[in-house]
Amino acid sequence: MSRLVRALRLRSALTAPRALTTLEVPRSSENQLPFGALAAGLGVSSVGFVACKTKQTEEPPKKEPKKKELAPGAKPGEPVIKFSEVKKHNSPSKGIWVTYRNGVYDITDFIQNHPGGLERILKAAGGQIDPFWAMYAQHNVQSVKEVLGEYRIGHLSDEEYKNLPAPFDPYTSDPVRDPELVVQAAKPFNAETPISVLAEQEFHTPNEKFFVRNHLPVPQVESSKYVLEVCPGPGKAPVKLTMKDLQDEKKFKRTKISAVMQCSGNRREDQNHVAQVEGLTWLTGAISNAEWEGVSLKDVLQYCGVDPSAGAESELKGEDDQLHLQMEGYDRPKVGDWKDTKGFYGASVPLAWAQDPRRDCVLAFKMNGETLPADHGFPVRCVIPGTAGARSVKWLAKLNVAEEESPSHWQQNDYKAFHSSITWDTADFSTLPAIQDMPVNSAISYPAAKAKVELSPEGTIEMKGWAWSGGGRGIARVEVSADGHHWTSAELERPAGQALTRTWAWTFWRAELPIPTEHLKHGKSLTVICKAADADYNVQPESIESVWNIRGVLCNGWHRVPITLKPKRQKSQRFEHGYAD
Repeated sequence: MSRLVRALRLRSALTAPRALTTLEVPRSSENQLPFGALAAGLGVSSVGFVACKTKQTEEPPKKEPKKKELAPGAKPGEPVIKFSEVKKHNSPSKGIWVTYRNGVYDITDFIQNHPGGLERILKAAGGQIDPFWAMYAQHNVQSVKEVLGEYRIGHLSDEEYKNLPAPFDPYTSDPVRDPELVVQAAKPFNAETPISVLAEQEFHTPNEKFFVRNHLPVPQVESSKYVLEVCPGPGKAPVKLTMKDLQDEKKFKRTKISAVMQCSGNRREDQNHVAQVEGLTWLTGAISNAEWEGVSLKDVLQYCGVDPSAGAESELKGEDDQLHLQMEGYDRPKVGDWKDTKGFYGASVPLAWAQDPRRDCVLAFKMNGETLPADHGFPVRCVIPGTAGARSVKWLAKLNVAEEESPSHWQQNDYKAFHSSITWDTADFSTLPAIQDMPVNSAISYPAAKAKVELSPEGTIEMKGWAWSGGGRGIARVEVSADGHHWTSAELERPAGQALTRTWAWTFWRAELPIPTEHLKHGKSLTVICKAADADYNVQPESIESVWNIRGVLCNGWHRVPITLKPKRQKSQRFEHGYAD
C-alpha cells in the first residue's frame, strides 16, 4: 500500500479532528493559511579595500512579505488553470480534476483508493471539494492536506477564485448556541461547558450550557412526522413508532434518569502536552449531567417483538455470537441536493445492556424537564448511561437487533484507544473493541488554571471539582494535593437516589487544601492535583504519559492545575493613637 493511500485511510479513522472553525473558503488574507509558502530573497555582497569605516546612508532593501498559500502543494512556476477547464475533467475517462480553495488537483490516479469509496469522491469531480471536506470533517487535518498537495497541478487566478460562488454550506440550518459555550469547532459544532459553570456545581447542567458533540450538521426533524423504525431481528418485520406512540403512557411507562454525558476525548488537551494527538482539543468541559425523561429502551424493544432474554442468552455463547443493538441517527451527510445514504451516524451496544433493567437505558424526549433541544437529539435520543457519549445516539432514526456491531465509521474506525507505541502508520482499528463504559475520572473546576489564589487564614486554599466513573460505578473517594505526596480527602456530594453500584450521575467534591510551608511565599507558583477512586477501587493513573494514545481518548491521569498564591492580607493592629501600618 502506498504511503498516500495509507495516510488517507488511517486519517479517515478520525471522526472530526480539527474540524472547521469556519467554512474553509477564505475570501481575504485574514483567512489564508501558510501552506507551502515560497518567497524570494535578495542578497547583496561587495568586495574592496577601505582605509576606514564609512557610514551607510542607503536603507537596506526591504524583503517582500511571504505569500500565504491558500491550498496545499503549491509549486514554483505552476500554471494558472481556468475553472472552466477543471469542469471538463469530471469522469475517469476524461480525468478527475478538483479544486480546493484556489488549488487545482488531478486526482485521477487516487480515486480508486479513496477510503470513502468511489461514489463520494466522484460527486466532487470537475468541481470544488470544499463543501465535501466541510461535511466530512475528518479530512481537515494537515496529513490529509499533504496527501492532496502531491496531486497539485496548478491554481486558479486570484480574480477567478474570488468570483467563484461560495460552496454549499451544510451548516446554515444549525441552531443558535449560547455564546458562553467554549467552542472547539464550529462546523460541525463542538463546544464544552465553561469551567465557570462547572465550578458552580449545579447538579443538572442547564441545557444551554450543556456541552455539545456533533459529528454532522443538525438534522431538521419534525416531531409530528417523526418515525422510529425498530428491526427486532432477522426474519422479523420492522415496527414503526411515531412520537405519539412513544408518548402514549398506555403503551410505555415514563421513566427518568440523571446521567452524565461525556465525550471519550474529554481532557484531550492534557495528552497534547505529552505529544500532539489528533482530535478536538477538549479541556475538562466535554462533560455535563442532565435528567433524561422518556421511555425505557427495554420496554420498547419488548413491545416490538424482541425476546427479553435474547441479549443475555447470546452473551453466554461467546463474543462471536453476541447480539448487538445497532442505532442509527437522522444526521446524514448532505451536499446540495445529494444525500449520502451510507454515511449516517451510528453506534451499537451489546443487546444485553439495552435489555438489562439495571442499565437504565432510555429513549429520551425531555432533558431537564424541557423538550429535548436540537443540539441534543430532538426529538428522541437513545441514552445509554455510563458509556462514552458517542453511544447515546441523537436524532434516533432506527434500532436494529443484529449479529454484528454497527458498521458505522464511528463504531468501527474511531473511539478506540491504542497503547502509546502505536503510530498512525501501525494503527489497525479492527484489532480493538469500541470504547463503551468509561474509566474513572475527575477534574478541578476551581481554582482555574493560572489563577491567583488567596490563602485562608489557616493556610489553605479552596478547591472544587467533579468526579465520575462509567458502568454505574459511583465515586468512593477524591483526594487533593499540592505536591503529589501528601493528600487531603475531599468532601463528596454524591447523587441522591443512586446507589454506589448503580450511579450514572456525577459526584461533586470540595476540599480545603493545606499548602506546604515551602510554598507559602507570596507569588509562589505551584500545581494543585486531584484524583479519584470509584466504588470498585479503580483509581486514576498518576501520569498522562501512561494513558497517551494517538487519538487522545480516555485521558484520566491525575488532573493538575497550575496556580499562583496571592499575598496574604495582613490584619492591622490597633494601638492607642491609631493603627500599625
